[in-house]
Order: sequence, then C-alpha cells, then structure tokens
Amino acid sequence: MKKTLFYTFISIFIATAAITLWGLVNKTLIDPEYLDKLFYLLIAEIIAPVIALFQKTNFFSRDPTDNHSKANTKINVVMIPKDSFPRNSDPHSCTITIYNQDTDEEKSITSVPKRTNGYLTMYLDSLSEQEMIKVRIENTSQEYWESEYFSPSIAKAELEKI
Repeated sequence: MKKTLFYTFISIFIATAAITLWGLVNKTLIDPEYLDKLFYLLIAEIIAPVIALFQKTNFFSRDPTDNHSKANTKINVVMIPKDSFPRNSDPHSCTITIYNQDTDEEKSITSVPKRTNGYLTMYLDSLSEQEMIKVRIENTSQEYWESEYFSPSIAKAELEKI
C-alpha cells in the first residue's frame, strides 16, 4: 500500500513537471493562464516534500551521543530462581514485559530461554534507560516464576515461584 501511494505521487509529480516544462519551452502548447497555475503547482510539489523532510528530521538532538536512544547491542538476561527450575519440565516459555517509565506504556514479548550453567538465559535487544523489564516464566507443568521490574543495565532477574 505504501509503495503504491509513493509511486502514485511520483507519477503525478513527473507528469506535472513534464507538462509544465514542455509548456514553458513551447508556449503555444498550453494556454498561459493554465501554464502559470501548472508552474505554481510544480513549485508547491517540490517545496512540500522538503518541508515534510525537515519536520521529520532531528538535526539538533539534545544529547549528541544519543542518536537513537537505543544501542545496537543485545542484553543477556540471566534468570536466577529462588527455587530451582525443574529440568524435567523444560522447555520453559517466557513472557517479558517492557515498561517505559516516561510514557507509561507496556509491551510484552515472548521468548524461549536457554539453560546455561544451571540458569536460564535469554538475549534481548537493547533498551533505553527509561525502560524496565519484568520476566515471567512458565513450564510445561504449569508452574510460574516471576520477577519484579528491573533495569536493563542490571540484566539479572531474581524470580519467585508463584
């Protein structure tokens, strides 16, 4: 849908530009009354995308080191249970709730953790400093473990059995 809309606008722009430029070169082709309107339309079609581009682009961010507020690295979260995770009930399903403190928005993602060195671990895409993580694990025996919200910089969750 976006591509269709994009190519439609490009086609209209090219047609307007071609007719206008052809009319400027060969003035007998188009009535001067319409040629003026076509010329102004062409100028507007050129200026509108430039204004939209400047509105969407952040040229002067407040923190020059914070280009996207998220790093390109991944976080390794180690889940440490107060009670041990039963090995016979693997695989575990894991729901990660990510809470943004600035916007009060929550989103949930699911993951399958891996067992390493007696713990369950998983990798998450890096999060901003405003986001907190809450982990909930369920095994095939319908047992649940859950953590409190914690900072992604800690990357270590202590889970309690529910």
